[in-house]
Amino acid sequence: MSIEKNNDCQVCKYIRWYLMIGVPVLFFTWMRPELNLFRGLDLSRIAASLIIISLVSLVAWKYYHERKQ
Repeated sequence: MSIEKNNDCQVCKYIRWYLMIGVPVLFFTWMRPELNLFRGLDLSRIAASLIIISLVSLVAWKYYHERKQ
C-alpha cells in the first residue's frame, strides 16, 4: 500500500474548494428552489442547537481522550 504525497500549490487547493463548495451554493441560490420541506421550521434555532450539541460533544470527546492518557 503506497501513500501518495499531495504537493499541490495553495492556489490549486483554494480553487478546488471553491469548485466543491462555492459553485453548488451559487447554483442553488441562482435557481431559488421552493423548499416546502422547511416551511414552518425555525432554521436558525435548529442551526444553533446543532452547534451547541456539536460543541458539547467535542468537549466531552476531548475530556475522554485527555482522561484516558
